Amino acid sequence: MVYLTYVVVVSKTLYTNGCSFTWGDELSNRELRYSRLLSDKLQTNLIDDSMCGSSNDRILRTTFDFIRKHKDNSKDFIIVIQWSGILRREFYLNGWNKITPTMIGTNPYAECWYTLQSQRQDNQTFFNQVLLLQLWLEKYGFKYLMFRHDNGNTPQTIKDGSQREISDGYNTKYIDKEQLTEINMKTFPSYLSDELTFREYALLNGGGLKPNKHPDEISHQVFSDYLFKIFKKVLDF
Repeated sequence: MVYLTYVVVVSKTLYTNGCSFTWGDELSNRELRYSRLLSDKLQTNLIDDSMCGSSNDRILRTTFDFIRKHKDNSKDFIIVIQWSGILRREFYLNGWNKITPTMIGTNPYAECWYTLQSQRQDNQTFFNQVLLLQLWLEKYGFKYLMFRHDNGNTPQTIKDGSQREISDGYNTKYIDKEQLTEINMKTFPSYLSDELTFREYALLNGGGLKPNKHPDEISHQVFSDYLFKIFKKVLDF
């Protein structure tokens, strides 16, 4: 009797980047995060470059580093970018440092920045970041998807004891129609649609939230199914 052994060779790698939503914060097991579930569905290896509390500045910087290293073999990679809150920032001072709006009143750099920033500026900066990364990805032929982690208007409690709340203030009214035509909505469907962001899509389709408002296990499953459908339909993967 002859026994045949079949070996499945994984030839592609899924690269993901984002904040705590992609990292899988509050999950009972991080292997239940959407990136791992999606990687299994696509039968790829996984490189997860996400970090809790990540700003879009950091997401852009680290993804660009990855692109530069792998631009000559882009066909071997699939990229999924989860954009974070547009109010979060990164600055360099003896290393990369982050500030978030919840640090107002407790961090001098946050106090200074959020006194000077404006909603118009934050939305324009985000548009610039998306367009720049889109251009890099398409220039080198990467297959990719982008999405927002939530609708940008979910209240966050400032950690100074005052119980004050603040939201990211995401609003495309600050971006004119001509600019919007530059965004590839097929690969970034939630740029204009709040209902297609991670949190909102999951909640509308049976998912829930953990105590600190991160998506629960069902939400990660629901969203990985959604991303997989887009890959099959839009990117013909």
